[in-house]
Amino acid sequence: MVIDFNSANSNARTSQQASTSASGKRDAAAQSSDSREQATQVANKPADTAVQLSNQARQLQQAEARLRDLPDMDSERVASIRQAIADGSYQVDSGRIADRLLATEG
Repeated sequence: MVIDFNSANSNARTSQQASTSASGKRDAAAQSSDSREQATQVANKPADTAVQLSNQARQLQQAEARLRDLPDMDSERVASIRQAIADGSYQVDSGRIADRLLATEG
């Protein structure tokens, strides 16, 4: 007669893991319910609450608005670089590139 102790232990571990997994899911559901309740409480607060932005926040908003108005790229610069590459006059300054790369490291 042969007794396989490993299979007996693996069955015990499997049921323990299933129990732990179910417990974890219940805890996550409870936390999610608590989060929803807190969000509802915040949403139900009176509307008379006022928010005032600092001067810095206002300046940041203005800067963001100006940046949104700028084009994503400078079409004229792209065209001039393409033309310089096409006619062979574009020069790469490897020293300048290396200096700028090192400057970003520090």
